[in-house]
Amino acid sequence: MIIAIAFPGGKADTETIAFQLTMPGLEEEPFYRGVLLFALDQAFTGRKRFLGVDWGWGAVLSCFLFGLAHAFGFSDGHYSFDAVTMALTALPSFIAVWLRLRTGSVLLPVLLHNFGNSFSLLG
Repeated sequence: MIIAIAFPGGKADTETIAFQLTMPGLEEEPFYRGVLLFALDQAFTGRKRFLGVDWGWGAVLSCFLFGLAHAFGFSDGHYSFDAVTMALTALPSFIAVWLRLRTGSVLLPVLLHNFGNSFSLLG
């Protein structure tokens, strides 16, 4: 949602809105807040209780990797890295991790992700 506010989109067609309301969260959240978080939490077992959940290095690393995946780009034969995009995706992903840890489900992270991606398109 922060990215949507910082970089408002133009008029979106129905297909773009439908895509943003469904696919990004369905594609990314089961991996980043599901499989990757689980694997990293198994590898790094230390935990600290904060905001009602037990945080581990898996949460931090999965958010960092989520940011990295969004910050790297390739266009016209060149790679790029955008630190602002990394920060604007990695930091809010902690909310998704908290929701996942608090509820034990990826449903709310999926809904949050899709809302965040489509926020600037609606209206």
